[in-house]
Amino acid sequence: EHNRILANNDSFSTEPLTLVYRANNVQNMRFVDTPGIIENQGTGRDNREDIKRILNDVLQKPNSKLCVLVEPKEFSTNGIINFCDQTFGGKGKWTENAIVIMTKFDTKVRDARSGSKANKFFAEYHENNIYPYLAITPTLDREDLPPDILYNERKKLLQNAAKYEKEEFREWQMVHSQYRETDPEDPKLLTEISSQIGFPLAEKKMREVMLADTATRLPEVLMFLRKELTNYREEFEVCQEKKKFMDPLHIKQMVGDFMQDVCKRIEDYLDGDLEGDLIRATLFNLLVTHFISLL
Repeated sequence: EHNRILANNDSFSTEPLTLVYRANNVQNMRFVDTPGIIENQGTGRDNREDIKRILNDVLQKPNSKLCVLVEPKEFSTNGIINFCDQTFGGKGKWTENAIVIMTKFDTKVRDARSGSKANKFFAEYHENNIYPYLAITPTLDREDLPPDILYNERKKLLQNAAKYEKEEFREWQMVHSQYRETDPEDPKLLTEISSQIGFPLAEKKMREVMLADTATRLPEVLMFLRKELTNYREEFEVCQEKKKFMDPLHIKQMVGDFMQDVCKRIEDYLDGDLEGDLIRATLFNLLVTHFISLL
């Protein structure tokens, strides 16, 4: 319903929708999915400035990382790269903090059938310190389906996505090998390309980045935990002391000791007085009566 209202207004909300997912044995992380950028400004409302504000707000938070999805276009005409340059203050100022994934690479396979063409295509990316991971995802033949059916069909695609991608890239690399048989001078894929083929490698890299970030913050986390532990121990000791005064046996013992101490002090004070015995007996009876009323 939220999305339907925004769609009718040809807009999106800058207020985030938060989905919390909890599981055992996973790293704590916050994943922020920003709205897609419409390169053709004549299609729908141009929300670029809103997206810039969202990105800058998110990246001001400590330990934030970028995962940038780009289409397989020439570097100079890649609108997402240009948008990131504009958003983060200039060319290349964001690349050290980003993992770039080039999606829909199946649309580029035919144009990169030889090693020389593929290497040339990525050359300008590498010159600008961008080494994209290559990803291929299966797509439906048609999207104009009822929502429930569309959801189930997409779910099926995701279940087989890894196998589909692996097969597509295997065929692409086989074409390269076949081409080199006809043209031995054609170079192999650069290591910077061949070592980053497939989404599982991008996923592995993202996990490594998160783990490295966790490791660097471990001393800080341990210091915080030690401080918290000390605070909780102090609170526990206070609670234990308070708990004693809720135990009738403890109260009896404590008041009994107090009475004995008071009586002794009275005896010491009245020692040698002829009326001491009478006074001691009277005070003792008063204390006992008061003690019993307390219990």
